[in-house]
Amino acid sequence: MVTTHQALLRLHVEAAWNVRLPPIEQNDVSLLPGGHRPYWKLCAATMAGDHVHIWRTDASASEREALLKRAHEALNLPPTVAAATGISREVAFHQVESPALGIETARRMAHLLTSRDRSLLRTFQPNSEDYYLHPDRRPLFGVVIEGRLLSLAHSSRRTPEACELGITTLPAARRKGYALAATILWAAAVNQEGLVPIYSAHVKNTASLNLANAAGYRIFAHIATVK
Repeated sequence: MVTTHQALLRLHVEAAWNVRLPPIEQNDVSLLPGGHRPYWKLCAATMAGDHVHIWRTDASASEREALLKRAHEALNLPPTVAAATGISREVAFHQVESPALGIETARRMAHLLTSRDRSLLRTFQPNSEDYYLHPDRRPLFGVVIEGRLLSLAHSSRRTPEACELGITTLPAARRKGYALAATILWAAAVNQEGLVPIYSAHVKNTASLNLANAAGYRIFAHIATVK
């Protein structure tokens, strides 16, 4: 079981950017070989007042000071203030509270989707069925009303240890609890696999932040990535 914020951060960064990291046991770590090359040179996170800096291996010693300065300035900005060009900010969550919606109620609203639902996926998002039905996207949970898929939760990234949530709801179907129901069932299924369900959102994505809170997720890290 993952018990520290540092361990959760490693799982999140590996899942979100398809990279490989060593255990985070100090404030500065570098990506391991064998993973994807992310767009950023520095991923900086603050957790309970502590800072962790994750470096791409080609970030030279001469540019690290400037990258750190930009990252820390961005992390200190209010969410409503835009960061400088080349910097993205997000928050990462883990599930520590009971969701606002009971799981039995969620099961009455959403259900597991399989290859038999290919046509629903195609209508929901044209030409998306092969993407969603790939084994790495499992588990899929959707809300279907009158034969139409309205909200879909899936694993946007899967690693041997964790799954990162991807959630999409049609605009006309929002604010009805559909995304919450699908998210709750997705997280429960990921937990049943013995994996860690992780949720992240851009600092300005109010709807996603509210959904995370309703689903029982709480922030464990504020993150800034710098090109």
